[in-house]
Amino acid sequence: MSAGIEGARVLAQKAENDWKNASSGLAHDVPLDTVCFHIQQTAEKLLKALLAARGIEYPLTHDLRDLLKLALSEFPALEEFRSRLPEYTFFAVAVRYESPEPELEEALEAYETVKRFREIAHSLLPPEARP
Repeated sequence: MSAGIEGARVLAQKAENDWKNASSGLAHDVPLDTVCFHIQQTAEKLLKALLAARGIEYPLTHDLRDLLKLALSEFPALEEFRSRLPEYTFFAVAVRYESPEPELEEALEAYETVKRFREIAHSLLPPEARP
């Protein structure tokens, strides 16, 4: 919930760490529940970084729908993710405890969606907040 450029920078760097874990996991046959968790965490932390960079307080939540809804008023370029990104909230908790491991196709689709989201989010962050 740390707003401001410094909070945004820290979140963006942590999102980058999650992205590296997701990418490495796909390349090295890591269980897909773990890969998908890091994909979701990348999106979550980048949304929070965008909000923090604008000084917007955000809730402590893994819910990508809620975070995206907050971000859309400031970042209309994220509209293209409204239909897909919220689905990945499932990877934050449920898939780690209760559900079967995601299918490879599902993981790859999420990876490609968040890859595009990551590119756009980085372009929307102020330069001093980018990883």
